[in-house]
Amino acid sequence: MSGQELTRGAALSLRATRWRAVSRATCHMATIAVTTMFVVTTRMDAQTARETGIGIDHLILGVNDLDRGMAEFAQRTGITPVKGGVHPGRGTQNALASLGDGSYVEILAPSHEGGTKPDARIAFPTLTPVGWALHSTDLARVVTNLRSAGFSVSEIRPGARARPDGVQLRWQTAEVSGAGLDAAPFFIAWGAGTPHPSTQSPTGCSFRSATLTEPDPAPLTKFLATTGVNVSVAKGDTPHMTIVLGCPAGDVTFR
Repeated sequence: MSGQELTRGAALSLRATRWRAVSRATCHMATIAVTTMFVVTTRMDAQTARETGIGIDHLILGVNDLDRGMAEFAQRTGITPVKGGVHPGRGTQNALASLGDGSYVEILAPSHEGGTKPDARIAFPTLTPVGWALHSTDLARVVTNLRSAGFSVSEIRPGARARPDGVQLRWQTAEVSGAGLDAAPFFIAWGAGTPHPSTQSPTGCSFRSATLTEPDPAPLTKFLATTGVNVSVAKGDTPHMTIVLGCPAGDVTFR
């Protein structure tokens, strides 16, 4: 799906703006060195993460042409992704590859759908990380916990798309906003009976790590701790993400 599935230019400042915009539209950095799906720090955080089913759902790679992005992914990884469908009214479409363990990578590109404008936020000539999502089995509780901790969180919004084979996928998303949270993931809860994309997409790659930087790491550090997700957060000039996947072709880095 897209970053709502959960829907880089040359300038670094533009990258930061696009990161936030893509994660909102497809509903998405502090250095994150993630070696497992998520790590918890305290008993309370661990319990919250377990009870709300929080974990990495998908990583989003933006590109300005879906077929070219699929070809690049196949050439670099040895795995050919499958087209996932169009996000109605959003001007985007995607292709997917499973990462196992309930997560997947989404290649997000313009759909050139009638009545929609070209999306400059994913107008990258090569596959570029533009967002990520955490899944949850209790999205309402996640939203409540974050608001109680002082975060501004959107209302829970529905989303849907049809796969090329006609299967309907439905989900709900919510996202946090605020200073220092451009790199924050959005949250997704999949609808009852909806097959998770990780179980319906080509396998062979796995998640190795994600590295993110944020000018002010404090808000993101607090956000991750509140959700029960504990990753390394470092200070950097601009939000930026690097993803490493383990694939048949070896370890592959997207940045």
